[in-house]
Amino acid sequence: MKKNNLLILFIGLSLLSQAQTITIRDKSSREPLPDVVILDKNNMQVKTDIKGKAVVSSLQKEDSLFIYQFGYATQKVMIFEGNDASVDLTAKTVNLDEVIFSANRKAESKIDVPYQIAIIKQKDIEFSNPATSGDLLQNTGQVFLQKSQAGGGSPGLRGFEANKVLLVVDGVRMNNAIYRGGHLQDVMTIDPNMLERAEVLFGPSSTIYGSDALGGVMHFYTKNAQFSPDDKMLVKANSLLRFASAAQEKTGHLDFNLGWKRFASLTNITFSDFGDLMSGSTKLSGYTNTWDRNYYVKRFDNRDSMVKTNNNNLQTGTAYKQIDLMQRFMIKTGEHLTHNLNFQLSTSSFVPRYDRLAGDYSGGKLKFAENGYGPQNRLLAAYTLNFDKKTIVSDNIKVILAYQKINQERITRRFQNTNRKIQMEDVAVLSANIDIYKVLAEKHELRYGLEITNNNVNSVAKFKDINTNAELPADTRYADGGSKMSTTAIYLSHAWEVNKNFIITDGLRFTNTNLTCNFKDTTFYKFPFTKAQQKNQALTGNLGFTWKSEDDYKVSLLTSTGFRSPNVDDMSKVFESSGSTVIVPNPELKPEYTYNFELNLSKVVQGRYKFDLTGYYTNLTNALVIKDFKLNGNDSAMYNGTKSKVQATQNVDRAYIYGLNGGVQFDFNSNVSFKSVLNYTYGRYIDAKNDTVVPLDHIAPLFGQTSILYKGKSVDGEFFVRYNGKKATNDYSPSGEDNAAYSADKVLGYMPGWFTLNIRLGVNLTKALRLNLACENITDNRYRVFASGINAAGRNVIVSLRYKM
Repeated sequence: MKKNNLLILFIGLSLLSQAQTITIRDKSSREPLPDVVILDKNNMQVKTDIKGKAVVSSLQKEDSLFIYQFGYATQKVMIFEGNDASVDLTAKTVNLDEVIFSANRKAESKIDVPYQIAIIKQKDIEFSNPATSGDLLQNTGQVFLQKSQAGGGSPGLRGFEANKVLLVVDGVRMNNAIYRGGHLQDVMTIDPNMLERAEVLFGPSSTIYGSDALGGVMHFYTKNAQFSPDDKMLVKANSLLRFASAAQEKTGHLDFNLGWKRFASLTNITFSDFGDLMSGSTKLSGYTNTWDRNYYVKRFDNRDSMVKTNNNNLQTGTAYKQIDLMQRFMIKTGEHLTHNLNFQLSTSSFVPRYDRLAGDYSGGKLKFAENGYGPQNRLLAAYTLNFDKKTIVSDNIKVILAYQKINQERITRRFQNTNRKIQMEDVAVLSANIDIYKVLAEKHELRYGLEITNNNVNSVAKFKDINTNAELPADTRYADGGSKMSTTAIYLSHAWEVNKNFIITDGLRFTNTNLTCNFKDTTFYKFPFTKAQQKNQALTGNLGFTWKSEDDYKVSLLTSTGFRSPNVDDMSKVFESSGSTVIVPNPELKPEYTYNFELNLSKVVQGRYKFDLTGYYTNLTNALVIKDFKLNGNDSAMYNGTKSKVQATQNVDRAYIYGLNGGVQFDFNSNVSFKSVLNYTYGRYIDAKNDTVVPLDHIAPLFGQTSILYKGKSVDGEFFVRYNGKKATNDYSPSGEDNAAYSADKVLGYMPGWFTLNIRLGVNLTKALRLNLACENITDNRYRVFASGINAAGRNVIVSLRYKM
């Protein structure tokens, strides 16, 4: 018996010693590729593990092996007996189908859903090398990005922006009760270096995501901790050093994974130091505003003075710093049960509001000596349970319990005034999501679940004398007695595969919202109320039809509805929109609804040429827009010592938006490809009271991006042109949100069209070390993106080194 055991052990060790492995990696990112299928001539197959490795000893290797991976070109390789091998796969540029996660909060094929979706993979993130997640979205050529300061970036989708688009990170909605209707910078609190992928879901998506998803959803997926496939500890590390010349940016990043069979940990650390941003030197001519930075404020002997700049291209007052941390733990407690703990923290230094510091004048003098956001903190703690055992009610259940803490400070001080005004907002958000997936009779898929959120907002304010440190009460931004907003929602989504070429999708969601704002102290404003309450319900849905043929075409028709419940920002805010306008609370608000119709066409020709076209029409009812208003019967009020016109968020009768998105992709050969995307949007709202049709705010001008790409064995490159059309005077919204005062014509509003020439290069120095080089805005043009209050970067040389193990 002992001899037999020894013989079996000897044979096993002999076979093990002869085990032949193949390692599969992505050619550009050098990341190992799991679940790659390796097939021999007899259709015997093996798959790679999490390390991209597969044992191919059992396959017939007299002839070539075929390597298949979704989204990559199939490769044919010859492996000689006894030799290990390593193969790099090249991602397809032209690809009709990809795996997506955002449409129904579940992995599925893009070709099966009727939505327009942009996918940003980890290799795209690393190659484009963005400084912020705002820049990451802009790099798609399909997301419009407004900026009021260097530490800002407000993405817009299909003419919607701010609290009318939804930000989601790892299944948790970021939009909270104080997301405003103007321009937001919260996307900047997401570190692009910690992302595994991001997806942009265009159009109303309230069936799955609820309130705010009018223009679409931007869903960010961070890197997850990875288990080891064997008994050895899995160690992975990724580090980055980056320098960009336009802002003298210095960024350092490190993430590392330690994984065992049932426990894994991922740690992520990023630090960024941005200096003052240099704008382009090739200036505009013939306009009233060329955006020079001629003066800035500096204190001498406890007195503010306007100091003339040495270089009016340098946008003094744009520097800031940011730290982003993430810690994730993955625990497996059974064959079908995993637990995930996700901790994220983002904190910044003081972030100057450049638009107010450089663009606001009063009597020939700068209006503000200080204006900006104090340290902005975002904390997320989330627990995710994933259960994938098939039962009578589910094939997969995912539960997400999350807590978020957001602290924001707004700091302002008038020129030659010693009183610094500090407004502090403290938002605590609790949320619970349950998402359930079930396949019925093979052709029917059900997704159903619930979402509960609860927002608590506390708002305080004070004046602080910068010389004496004496403090006095100040008017708060939101209701000073505290505000609460809670939602409860259930949803059901269904997909029916009628046949292999035709799919019907449908869904419904019911949401109940409660909102209460308490106005304790009315010393500063005599509001005709001390409490504002609101309860509303919303029923939304979608119906889509998809005709498809794999690697050939896709045609989809979609009708969908969306809604946005008024939040604390809508109902209780007091703030200065511009130098002569003050926004006041309006408790008489109703939810706004969108009714969307769209057609999506995709066609692949000869496997090398792809054409995409999307047309949409969105009708808004009860649209929330900022209009002239009366407070206590008066159309003006004193605010911060200035007589200002009174405005408030109000429901208008109707608004509409329509537009087109078109894209082409060509693979000229295995190394060179071409892609281009163009976006057109038009929006108006109907003011029935005044019998007028007025431009809707946040409507981007024509914009797009065109690229030529090269993929070599160890070198990748891209030359691209980014461009915007003009924003004509008669297309500026009267609400003030389009920031006409910061445009090229500060009186009437006008933004000229622009383009930039740009180039990127990635070089694999070794298997572990990669060098990225880029030069953006090669011609050093001076320009501004529509509605922005800061010039875009001038010529920007970027150098980064990335090391992976």
